[in-house]
Amino acid sequence: MKQFKAALFDLDGTLTTERSVWEYIHRVLGTWEGHAEKFQSLFLKGLISYEEFCERDARVWRGMRVEEVKSITDSVPYHAGAAGLVAYLREKGLRLAGVSSGLSILAERIKRDLDLDFAVANELVEEKGVLTGEVKIHVAHDGKGVWVRELMRQLGAQGQEIIAIGDSQGDLGMFALCGFCVAFNSSSPELDQAANLVVKTGDLADIIPGLPI
Repeated sequence: MKQFKAALFDLDGTLTTERSVWEYIHRVLGTWEGHAEKFQSLFLKGLISYEEFCERDARVWRGMRVEEVKSITDSVPYHAGAAGLVAYLREKGLRLAGVSSGLSILAERIKRDLDLDFAVANELVEEKGVLTGEVKIHVAHDGKGVWVRELMRQLGAQGQEIIAIGDSQGDLGMFALCGFCVAFNSSSPELDQAANLVVKTGDLADIIPGLPI
């Protein structure tokens, strides 16, 4: 049986039930419909870049206190089985990482709650506890492959020694480099096709029987 050294999770929609923490915050604040949803539409049509998309989103929250945004992201629920799957992988000796084109304010909570070794996402800029309306892009929409390579570098591992778990088109980059790939509740037929294992139940624990470890 192939030996695996690490598991790499997408975060939004994979470990959590919300596919986009950006959209979740907007919906809670009432700034999605008729406003921020337009930014997404422009991006999906190729009329603005991913960077511009994120920058427009972040500007909407300029002047908000970080703690207010954190209280919103703290309410994002996990999928059933998240803790059990993570515990199983840890028991098997794997290092655990998360990569997301969402926001670090949620990624940091997930890292802490589930005891991940590493997590990276995009960062809302703050000064003295207040959002400036700027954002630092660490993970582009299609840029997760970069972080697979970084994980390989940190662990001294090959891509074939990493398990990837994701739910959307944006995870194709990491699937292309990893040795075993799981599409969980995927919204993308392309991702399902690229996966070694497809799980549609909504319970992350249902991944465990299909893993080659």
